Amino acid sequence: MTAREGLHRGAEGFTLVELLVAITLIAVLAVSLYQAFGIGTRAASRVSANIDRSAQIALAYDFMQRAFTTAEPLPTGADPSQPAIRFEGESQTLSFVALPPAYLAIGGFQLLHLGLGPGRGGARLVVTWEGIARGAVAPQAAMLQPSVLIDQVRGIAFAYLGVPGPKQKAAWLDRWSGRDTLPQLIRVRLTLANGMQAPDLVVAPRLGETAQP
Repeated sequence: MTAREGLHRGAEGFTLVELLVAITLIAVLAVSLYQAFGIGTRAASRVSANIDRSAQIALAYDFMQRAFTTAEPLPTGADPSQPAIRFEGESQTLSFVALPPAYLAIGGFQLLHLGLGPGRGGARLVVTWEGIARGAVAPQAAMLQPSVLIDQVRGIAFAYLGVPGPKQKAAWLDRWSGRDTLPQLIRVRLTLANGMQAPDLVVAPRLGETAQP
């Protein structure tokens, strides 16, 4: 083969088979990169969703901690022979008296209600406020819609640490109602709609029942 023949052959370029192989390799590489990008995007979305979820739970727990800590043992009525306070603690609902956060701008003692309500993708932990009378002062008319603390919830369980009866030791109870003191501790156990259980929240009311030796 002469030099002119070799130069002429090189100028002919790639063969069809070589082009097909190159195109196939590029396609395989593009598919691999697309799949890797999709996996990375989904992972980033899950991380972002988990961060948002954790932030929502943290805010709800902070609200409940502040409310439980400042719970007030106000009597249910003016009759001193009935010393029961306004604290209705059940396994799935809780109502007690507290001062609302300043940013709500409603003022005065309010009866706070916590419980689950219907929602999209599961239940929702909802808080409502109800004005209560103090002496001759009528309660302020309700101005707030129920607030959602956490959505997509499967279940919630409240428990109360206190003395069940005379000469008994403190124990966790699923009901604290009709008593003349607040419980020593309040525990919230939250199960999310995906089955995961959030960390327990345990709070000691500032004016709660004094621990017994």
